[in-house]
Formats: sequence, C-alpha cells, structure tokens
Amino acid sequence: MTEIGDGMRAIHTRANGDAAQVVAGCREFLGRVLNLETMARAVTEGAWERMSGAQREAYQGAFADRLAAECARALADYKGEPIRLAGIRSTQDGDKLATLRVGAEDAKMIAWRLRDAGSDTWAAVDVIWEGHGAIAKARAEFAAGLQAANGDIDALIGHMRR
Repeated sequence: MTEIGDGMRAIHTRANGDAAQVVAGCREFLGRVLNLETMARAVTEGAWERMSGAQREAYQGAFADRLAAECARALADYKGEPIRLAGIRSTQDGDKLATLRVGAEDAKMIAWRLRDAGSDTWAAVDVIWEGHGAIAKARAEFAAGLQAANGDIDALIGHMRR
C-alpha cells in the first residue's frame, strides 16, 4: 500500500499541472500496480477465450488507457494532500480490500482489491472509487459495446481507442 500511495503522489508531482502528464503518469502507475491481464479477462468474461492473442493484447491496451483516463479524472482535484491507509479487510473469497484516504477535508476514499500473488506479495485486481468498481463498470461497458458492435470484437476495440 505504501507503493500505491507513493505512486499516486508521484503522478501529481511529476505532472506539475499538465493534464497529459497526469494521464501518462496514471498509465505507468496502473501498469505497475494492477494485474491488467486478470482484470481484462474478468471484464470480457467468456469473450476472452474467443479472442485471438492480438485481440487480447489490443483490448488490454485499450482497457488500460480507459483506466488511465479514469485515474486522471479521479486525481483531477488532487493537490498533494496526504494519502493515508484507512484500513484493510479480508473478503469472503480471500482477497483483501485496502482503502486509502486521499486528502484531509472532503477526502476521497479509494479501495484496492488485492489478491494473493504468492511469495508474500499481493496484486491489485480492482479499484473502487466513489462507489464504482473498475471491473463492474468496464464489464457493463464491454457488454454494451460488444452488443453495439454486433459482436465484432475488433470494432469494439477500435471504438474504445477513439
């Protein structure tokens, strides 16, 4: 959790108010702390098995870009306030939910779903902010997008990249 808090602070520091740098910083940070393949697979459910390797890679990249944009929106008002661990609790399935408090007054709460990755390490497999989980939101968007694209995964990926 220290790495996540430090990473969130570093995005703000390095970007120095530049919105494009915030998005780039979020993309790099999330690529380090999230298990993007596990998340992308969870979002696409059964469609993952029907995708080619190239489609999986393209979808995972588009999904990561979407997460980076969400991260940048979530951090838009962040001005370097304290980031503190609010608590950690275990879930029924063995994961842990670690919640960070961002800011002092009007603090935002961001929860990270952590899964045991072996060797005493944990990998983040979901992020929940303002009551919205990244996986649940992306799953709904994927289903709607795939339906709108008449089941054409390449068209869906193209739409996500725009």
